[in-house]
Amino acid sequence: MAITDAPGNGLKSFSLHAGDVAEQPTFAALAAERDTLPAFSAAALATAAVDPETAARRYLDQALDSDSAPAFTAPASNTGTSRFKVVGTETVPLTGTKTVKFRQTLHDIPVYGSLVTVELDDDNALVSLNSALGAPTDITPVAKISPAEAAAAVEAKPPYEKLLTDIAPRLTYYFEAARSKWRLAFIFEDVPVTAPKTPGTKVEPVAPRYFDYVVDAQTARVIAELPRTPSMASQVQQAPDAHNVVRDIRVEAVAGRTILRDTVYNITTYDFGFGDPTVNDSALPGSEVSPVFPQAAVSAHANAAAVASFLREVVQRNNIDDRGGAMDSSVNCVVQNESPGNQIWLNAYWNGRQMVYGQIRVGNGLLTLAAALDIVGHEMFHGVTDHTSRLEYAGQSGALNESYSDIFGVIIANRGKPDPRTWNWLMGDGYDNGKPFRDMANPPSRGQPDHVRDFKVLPNTRRGDWGGVHTNSGIHNKAAYIVLTAADQNGLVFTPEDVAAVFYVAVTQLLSRTSQFGDSRRYAVSAARSLFRRSSPAELQRKIAALEAAFTSVGIV
Repeated sequence: MAITDAPGNGLKSFSLHAGDVAEQPTFAALAAERDTLPAFSAAALATAAVDPETAARRYLDQALDSDSAPAFTAPASNTGTSRFKVVGTETVPLTGTKTVKFRQTLHDIPVYGSLVTVELDDDNALVSLNSALGAPTDITPVAKISPAEAAAAVEAKPPYEKLLTDIAPRLTYYFEAARSKWRLAFIFEDVPVTAPKTPGTKVEPVAPRYFDYVVDAQTARVIAELPRTPSMASQVQQAPDAHNVVRDIRVEAVAGRTILRDTVYNITTYDFGFGDPTVNDSALPGSEVSPVFPQAAVSAHANAAAVASFLREVVQRNNIDDRGGAMDSSVNCVVQNESPGNQIWLNAYWNGRQMVYGQIRVGNGLLTLAAALDIVGHEMFHGVTDHTSRLEYAGQSGALNESYSDIFGVIIANRGKPDPRTWNWLMGDGYDNGKPFRDMANPPSRGQPDHVRDFKVLPNTRRGDWGGVHTNSGIHNKAAYIVLTAADQNGLVFTPEDVAAVFYVAVTQLLSRTSQFGDSRRYAVSAARSLFRRSSPAELQRKIAALEAAFTSVGIV
């Protein structure tokens, strides 16, 4: 039974898994208690016969009230007791289980970053229970300011112009890490921002394009400004990509023209004509590519299909949103404030709806960032994170957000190579003045720490990399590298598909908005126990030991 406090986000984490030998006495005690509980009595429908949400609610309520799990309780404040609202139920094909997620509330107000995940097998038996819960105390649940006053505070915060017209704020209990204090706050999500309209005003480039704003509901002080947009009937034809490699691409004939549209994976690729996607966001995605397919567009199209193929075939996710939604891309984009020239822009990002790609100068020509499959995989996986755990893009949670995208970018780029010890671990190799952006095998070679003792405390600003999200991600990246290359006398401990499954289940089912490095370790282990629960006890322990050793080696304990 793992219990830890995470002072960085104000939440206490708890984990209980049926596959952990040390926790089996707790499971046995809980099972014995059920014979005496009305919810599990013969008069009630058998747990196996009810819907997963009902079964999960029974297990949750029992665990909260049971003396057999004394560390798992419903946090209470002096103004009320926690309740738990269902967020959703999901079948996880990788584990063969179902997860039911709950959000903690006080006075029907959600606790930011809180999450309880109850995992069930096919018979609705309890497999695991994982949680991150907060205890806001001495806080009145009544706001002293109106939503309009909160919106005015957001609009007044320099330097950006904000578009709040159709965004309704929600009350939440939010932990202000800088002051180690819970607040009652209004949160505005996915607020579009633009550069200020005042002539002559100088401001850092508007990237990302969207922010969440958190406003103290008592004082109208803006507590947090959180970036939401991390940066970086078909026919099969063949065309050369940006590396002059002939690729198979799916296209579609529309009104006598052939365009870059893949109806199998729901992918369309566009040309933005070197426009600025932050200034002309409404003009995205740009022009359909036809009848000649530029090599940059071929790269973006083929690599997006490779990402979609990986998501569907390896982690069994139906595109970024898991609903088969569009995965569109625009090449030839230039954010002018970040560009040394009219056509050069060394960046790419998922803007919440689609991919946008810049390009660098190589010789007399241009090379799109879409030519690098690891970059495409990295940026598109930000979309997966945004649709699931929605990890805050700041501090440790932001470093996790970046690291998970690096992990999947590298796994996707090296797909088909069964031995990770032979992989290319350089992210965006050659793009940063001939060097990679990051090296997962050796983070210090690119200025990143690879151990918690070297964690860099940086300002939570754009200039400070939002608390070092691209810097400190090296610590978690190194742990993932050690997991992927772990070997003993029997060979590699994991296949690449095993590791992809572990990290995928952790980030989509167990991590929450403000999760820290330690949470990633805890939930990766919990995910592995579910994924490999049908393995022999010796093989399961071999995998768990390798996971824990990898995290321990970088100081994540």
